Amino acid sequence: MDHVGRWAAAAIIAVAMVALPASARTLVLDLELEDSSGEAPSAEHAERLKRVSAELRHALDAKGYDVIGDAATDGLVSPGAAIRSCNGCERDIARAAGADLVVFGIVRKVSSLILWISVVVEDVGTGQAVTTARGDIRGDTETAWSRGVGWLVDHRLAEHAPGKR
Repeated sequence: MDHVGRWAAAAIIAVAMVALPASARTLVLDLELEDSSGEAPSAEHAERLKRVSAELRHALDAKGYDVIGDAATDGLVSPGAAIRSCNGCERDIARAAGADLVVFGIVRKVSSLILWISVVVEDVGTGQAVTTARGDIRGDTETAWSRGVGWLVDHRLAEHAPGKR
């Protein structure tokens, strides 16, 4: 890379780092389940999604994200809404809650053994992804889901916390 290219790259990085304040308020929406396993639905999944979403909020807050309480979404998220396919409604919800960043994702169940978790951190103002993270988990259990979320936070999401910029 030549001298001009290095300066240009440094300028782009500097602008990206200034784009969000160090204390960007972050709204973490509940994870959603996308089940293509063909297995009978489990009532246990709804409660597990709530617990794992709470773990995600707590872990992100501990890693430098300024997570606002999930009560901020009261009345903003329709029951049964599919955030993953709502064409930007996550930003409207986050904006109404006073957030600078919004975090949302899915647990995709392919079978009782094969699942993956995908999480997106998005800038509410620009609609651009700050980062995305995905990790495979083995086993449709509370422990597997919890470990999967913990691994994503520790190994993929923590480095993008606004407080670390």
